[in-house]
Amino acid sequence: MKFIHAKIKELRLQLRYHNYLYYTLDSPVISDDVYDSLYENLINLEKKYRNSSLLPLSQPLLKQIGGCKLQVFSESFHKTPMLSLQSTHDINRIVCFNKKIKKYLNNIDDILYYCDFKFDGLAVNLYYKNGFLKSASTRGDGRVGENITRNIHTISSIPRQILGKDIPRKIEVRGEVFMKKSDFFLLNQSCKQLGRKLFSNPRNAAAGSLRQLNPEITQKRNLMFFAYGYGLFSYKKYINSHFNRLLQIKKWGFPVYTDYIVSNKLTDIIDFYNQANNKRSRLDFEIDGIVVKVNSVFSQEKLGYVEKYPRWAIALKFFSHDVETRITKISFQVGRTGVITPVAYFNPVNISGVVIRKASLYNLKTMERLNIHIHDVVTVYRAGDVIPKIRDILINKRDIKLVKKIFFPKHCVSCHTKLIFSSHFHEFYCPAGFSCPDQNSRRLIYFASKSGINIQGLGKKNIIKLIKYAYLRTPVDFFILNIKILGNIPGIGEKLSIKIIKNIELAKNCVTLDKFICSLGILGVGKAIAKSISNYYQSAKKFLYTNKYELSKINGIGSNINQSIMTFIKNKNNIKIILRLIKLLNISFVYK
Repeated sequence: MKFIHAKIKELRLQLRYHNYLYYTLDSPVISDDVYDSLYENLINLEKKYRNSSLLPLSQPLLKQIGGCKLQVFSESFHKTPMLSLQSTHDINRIVCFNKKIKKYLNNIDDILYYCDFKFDGLAVNLYYKNGFLKSASTRGDGRVGENITRNIHTISSIPRQILGKDIPRKIEVRGEVFMKKSDFFLLNQSCKQLGRKLFSNPRNAAAGSLRQLNPEITQKRNLMFFAYGYGLFSYKKYINSHFNRLLQIKKWGFPVYTDYIVSNKLTDIIDFYNQANNKRSRLDFEIDGIVVKVNSVFSQEKLGYVEKYPRWAIALKFFSHDVETRITKISFQVGRTGVITPVAYFNPVNISGVVIRKASLYNLKTMERLNIHIHDVVTVYRAGDVIPKIRDILINKRDIKLVKKIFFPKHCVSCHTKLIFSSHFHEFYCPAGFSCPDQNSRRLIYFASKSGINIQGLGKKNIIKLIKYAYLRTPVDFFILNIKILGNIPGIGEKLSIKIIKNIELAKNCVTLDKFICSLGILGVGKAIAKSISNYYQSAKKFLYTNKYELSKINGIGSNINQSIMTFIKNKNNIKIILRLIKLLNISFVYK
């Protein structure tokens, strides 16, 4: 039962983190498939154990729809919740969806559905009062978003004033802000010439442009908008058709894309999905599926919503395109916690406008399943149009004379320490801790990040430079940096040096015990476990001198994590570093 409790906590934290990356920072690190799997696992566990002591009333079910707003923007409250959509890559799920709808509506036959494209941009909410645009916001957490009104004013396809005489008193028009593929290409060409970082895809470019603090920059990005729905709809006439409401919105001056169908036949919906999939590469904007909605507004209201999804709508998403390429090498990377990750490099391929050169193989199990060799011909795709993955090895194209079998290393590629296999994590890891150069550099970057003790202004690039110039070997070295040392690093001037030293001093006094434990990089000790450890020991020294018996009392710590912690704190070099950090930092305990 301890494991179940820890699993629920960990899933909640993971989902909040990935919501933040996707909705707030527009920088997802997992595919939609993986996210949906995590969310489904959480919902199933919470439903199963909601009446048990594992889920007290003080811990409600996860109902967050999107992400948190960025602090640089003011809050904007939606008049009605801005829900997300249930999604699937299985077109056959439309049959199950239709059956559920019929069941909720007392087996009504011939339900009419409205289907349109699922645009891959940034969802926005436009609030108009007496015909004038009063505010514009991002989805945010579904209830509160970021106020982006000034930047929305720069998009020519969004009217500041509703056209016509017969206008609604209050209305929320919802739609997608996006960037055309052609404009995205020109933007990246410009960034390349100026030596700036390139955008990974049109969605991130659109989201980044819409969140500019300077509206003049947003205006130069040539963003577009299509309306796909509404929230508050305060209009004197009751329009019971979603399709007719969109037609009315179009009459009021909002762009609505012309490719849609209204039908009561599932075969028509499947045909529309297949046609959209075939068209997507020829469109000048990105779509990642279609959206199917019950057309009757009365039925929508009756169906309502569950968790963060409306019951009356579903997104049918496309699979990523597969592209053939050839493996050139396999490297083994050492992570922050010592985990060894095999990475496959291949001849560069362009998938949906993004050049892909490598893909993670995750662990030994994946390598063995694929039976991958250097010089193999493989098919590569982007899971959820984001994460590069190898789908298949094309055995029929394997040249026996050319290929080379890959063997997982027995010793760390960075420090040559003998690797340990964790049966719990199904991974090999290096137990050397701070003594391992590759592992240590990643620990140092994490230690100074927002997730660690949060030394603002230092940044990953400057930390790597400090490591290169031998000024930074352990976390302790952060606190002996001075303006003279920083002045020796290219790219760090006097002004930034003063700022960094000031922020190091501030960070020393703002370290919570759970973040300190998490920043050490112990295998299996993520944010949730670190909080449990912090709540149990309430002191860094007590944790450092713990034993297996005490650790076994903590929720979520089984034999494998227990062993991982003990291996870490028995390392003399690790103990030395941690004791020095305890003296340097003002580590506070905050119950979480």
